[in-house]
Amino acid sequence: MLNIVWPLFIIISIIFAILSGNIGELNKSIFESTNTAVNLCITLVGTMCLWNGIMQIASQTSAMEKITNFFKPVMRLLFPKLKKDSKVYQEISMNVVANVLGLGNAATPLRY
Repeated sequence: MLNIVWPLFIIISIIFAILSGNIGELNKSIFESTNTAVNLCITLVGTMCLWNGIMQIASQTSAMEKITNFFKPVMRLLFPKLKKDSKVYQEISMNVVANVLGLGNAATPLRY
C-alpha cells in the first residue's frame, strides 16, 4: 500500500509545484532534505561505532560479567528457559544497558 501512497504524494507535489510556479522551492527542499538525511546517517553510524567500540572493550574486561551478574536475577525471571551459564544473558544485558543509556539505535547491532 505504501508503494502506491508515497509515489503518489511525490507526483502530486511535483505537479503542484510546477502549476504554482514553486519548482525552485521544491528543488531547494529536495537538496536540504538530502543534506539532513546524510547528516543523520553520519551521526547514527558514529554513535553505533562508538557504542560497539565500548562493547568490544567491555567484552575483554570484567565489566561485562559484572553487568551481566547485576541483571541476572531480573533476566532469570523474564527468561526462565535460558540455561544458567548462557552467553545470551550477556547480550541481553548489553542491550538493556544501551537502551537505558538512550542509545536505542546503537543497541540493535550489539554483538561481540
